[in-house]
Amino acid sequence: MAIGDARNSTPGNVGPLAVGFLVMALGMAFGFNAGYAINPARDLGPRLFTAIAGWGSGVFTAGNYWFWVPIVGPLVGGVLGAWIYDLFVGDRFTEEEAKV
Repeated sequence: MAIGDARNSTPGNVGPLAVGFLVMALGMAFGFNAGYAINPARDLGPRLFTAIAGWGSGVFTAGNYWFWVPIVGPLVGGVLGAWIYDLFVGDRFTEEEAKV
């Protein structure tokens, strides 16, 4: 949200690079612990395939039912993060911005 905010000082052509570095930093921080599960499709698709291919329900019970965290976490976190950004940053204007 901050990278795409028009009031931010990030130039327009640097936005994709900043998002790429953000994804890389998240992957480096959580990749070992969570298997780079920042996208629900990256975790759920392989689990469904392995369940159908013969491993059964064990792919969903492994790690004390960890499978739901990479699916629900990014979805809830994205909505909650956007709401918090709008609450604290997005709806705040200076007097000059409000007059325009």
